[in-house]
Amino acid sequence: MFFFFYIYPHRELGPAQPIAFSHRVHAGVKTIDCRFCHPFVARSARAGIPDVQKCFFCHEYIIPLHPEIRKERRYFDTANPVPWVRVFYVPDFVKFKHQPHIQWGNVECVECHGAVETLDRLPAVSFQMNFCIECHRSRDAQLDCWLACHH
Repeated sequence: MFFFFYIYPHRELGPAQPIAFSHRVHAGVKTIDCRFCHPFVARSARAGIPDVQKCFFCHEYIIPLHPEIRKERRYFDTANPVPWVRVFYVPDFVKFKHQPHIQWGNVECVECHGAVETLDRLPAVSFQMNFCIECHRSRDAQLDCWLACHH
């Protein structure tokens, strides 16, 4: 079989993941909406990593014999979560929630996470306070540290 979508270019590679997942293929080429795989983004602090079962909604039928899909199948069959390597970091003392940013701030995913649909592996990003402050200033949003983020 020929799996040309999964030949990774050597540009902008983030940390290696246990399963070679490509955001470029899924969000870019296949135009799958972020919320399909990250269902909690509008109501939780974390966007949520999809269960392996969600992957097999498609991959039960689409390239099920691809080596990476077979690796994923082993996680599914043994009921073990995939040990994904985290790539987006917010300090523990920051109480960040996606919900107000998406629902009331009309912040699009790309504004913080970049053009993930162009990347195979996402680079690690550690959000710094200045990033948030500049965005809040540009949107005339809450800047009170205690009420906004550090509660």
